[in-house]
Amino acid sequence: MRKSIYSKIYSYRERKNKDAKENFLIEIFAHCLQTDEKLLLDFFDLLGLDTDEEILIKTQATYEYGRPDIEINIPASKTCILIECKIEHFERPNQLEDYKKILQEKNISNRHLVYLTKYYDFRENNNKSINLHLFKWLDIYQTIDENNTELSQELKSYLKDENMDESKNFNYTDLTVLKNAAGTIRKMNEVIDGVKEYYERKIGPFSKESSRSTRLKEEWYVATHSVGQPYKFEVEIGFMWWWDEQVYLGIRIYLPTAEKFKNTNNYLNLFKKHLKGWEFEDDYEKCYIFGKYQPVGQFMIDEEEQVPAMVQYLRGITDELEALKKIDPKIFK
Repeated sequence: MRKSIYSKIYSYRERKNKDAKENFLIEIFAHCLQTDEKLLLDFFDLLGLDTDEEILIKTQATYEYGRPDIEINIPASKTCILIECKIEHFERPNQLEDYKKILQEKNISNRHLVYLTKYYDFRENNNKSINLHLFKWLDIYQTIDENNTELSQELKSYLKDENMDESKNFNYTDLTVLKNAAGTIRKMNEVIDGVKEYYERKIGPFSKESSRSTRLKEEWYVATHSVGQPYKFEVEIGFMWWWDEQVYLGIRIYLPTAEKFKNTNNYLNLFKKHLKGWEFEDDYEKCYIFGKYQPVGQFMIDEEEQVPAMVQYLRGITDELEALKKIDPKIFK
């Protein structure tokens, strides 16, 4: 028996530091493909496919190399389609290549990988046995009309709400924002650089300043501290705004869970025990996340001198990390 769409999306209900929006959209889109024959056929038309055979659709199937958002199988023609959906974020490193490995290991004849994004994101494909399709949500929006199901039409409305219904050409508002961007980045750098010497003296080195802007497309602006040779985990310091409408300031620890990281459980237990008041997420893909944050808007309300207050806040979190060295003196080496 097929689950209700409401049951599917409940597990992705909103939580602090967890952006549920992308997962909501994945489950709704998959459900529409399952229940709206016109949408499914139009989607297949985008792929250059045509079939009247049995079609099986599922979400979040887990494999050794990752967890594709949507998987569509057509057993009769030995066809598999993996779909990776993004809204604001982009793929994690090598994510599409990992999904190609999943397809490569399947005993099938026709392999399709779909990268579905809000913004055009070019990717090359050197694997001739896999068909790579680069679509935007705008392509899905344009296939839905009054002949689709009511739920699919609601999906179209939602895509419009999320500004995925229009051309991504520049407009005059974009140019105004761009003119102000440099000043905003200078202010963020002032905060991050304000804690830099303090953090490096107590914990370890920051990444180069030039690396901070590489995270902007993923809706954060941070300095990073990569811990360990070989790599243990990463500390990220700065501004983050991907999980709701606010911008947050804080420090986040990215702790990988892949099998090759032998000491992850030791660090996990240490952080859980001693980082009191930090938020913890254990359902990110291939990692645990610890974080401590405060909305930037709160500093704007409470503080006349915002930058010194922000620096002091990050210093306080740095002190909490330094306290871990009393338990494990080599933890940040």
